[in-house]
Amino acid sequence: MSISTEILLNKLPNSQPHYPFITRLILELYLAGELPNLASLDIEPQYGYVARLVHNNGRVRFIRGKTLNINFTTSSEIARDKGYTKYFLQQLNYPTPEAKTFILPDYLVEIDRNLSRYGFMDYAEIAQIPTYINQQIGYPCFIKPNAGSQGKGVSKCFNDQDTQEVLELYQQQGFRVLIVEKAINFPDYRVVVLNEKVVSCYLRKPLVVLGDGLKTIRELLLDRQESFVKRGREVLIQLDDPRIFKQAALFGYTLDTILPEGSSFQVYAASNLSLGGESEDYTSRIHSHWKDLAIRLAHDMGLLFCGVDLACADIEDPTAEYSILEINSAPGMDNYAASGEEQSQIVRAIYREIFNEVIFLSK
Repeated sequence: MSISTEILLNKLPNSQPHYPFITRLILELYLAGELPNLASLDIEPQYGYVARLVHNNGRVRFIRGKTLNINFTTSSEIARDKGYTKYFLQQLNYPTPEAKTFILPDYLVEIDRNLSRYGFMDYAEIAQIPTYINQQIGYPCFIKPNAGSQGKGVSKCFNDQDTQEVLELYQQQGFRVLIVEKAINFPDYRVVVLNEKVVSCYLRKPLVVLGDGLKTIRELLLDRQESFVKRGREVLIQLDDPRIFKQAALFGYTLDTILPEGSSFQVYAASNLSLGGESEDYTSRIHSHWKDLAIRLAHDMGLLFCGVDLACADIEDPTAEYSILEINSAPGMDNYAASGEEQSQIVRAIYREIFNEVIFLSK
């Protein structure tokens, strides 16, 4: 079902709040006349999750959620797989935290059915994880799904009991492959690269609530959730998330603890904006050394558009210690755009370039 121009005019972004951020933004840009190279726009109207764009020269682009049809498909798939990404980063001599992938039992049965005929038995099973941690990388460490983004399922473990609890939870949730990674204690930056230039850089800070001596942690989180809605941030704090319980227990808290005035509580170990983290803009402060590194890395991984997650002691210092954490081939910019007018305009310019340029369709 198509949306005609007349109908589009009646579907301004604020009237379709359930549409994904990118769909709402492209609709706004199109109606504002900021996409002159776009001949037509067709958005599936019920959910607004997919769209078909036709350029003036007849070239067609489909978008689906955050997938914008910019990068080569296989390059994007490799970037979504943390284990394969880490392998190639190591082969290309980029510093990256030591890590290893492990297969969960149900998936092991499936792949063994196919590989055992060749005598292949070299599987890394989750029963080996505690030994790997204690003998290779040490605590604390991160355990997370091998495929995933936005901090989903990321857990920080401090001892074998933490590890066992996390592994049991992952098996219940049906994950197939996990990656266990050494924790790196540097600030976490997202550097966004588009068409061989850095278009955005920001420091990612984890979600923290401040105590007032009156409200419980649960109430403070509900207040923060309300503030996210008012700011237009697509963040959903799930109060039944075991990671929140675990994080609270580290400090002897529960969600019903009244946080003392002036004290703070870091809700998640991860700093993803999609988990409610905040950003501090470094687009004009990042040193050219790190820009060049991010651009080179995007090129080496075959990506025109990506977010490079960089753990760096000081992104304004070209000699600072660093490590490449991950690469995101479909970096979400919605929470960053909601952090301020300057950031909103940066994101607007990024997508304006993406949707206007036919070059991205000529890979």
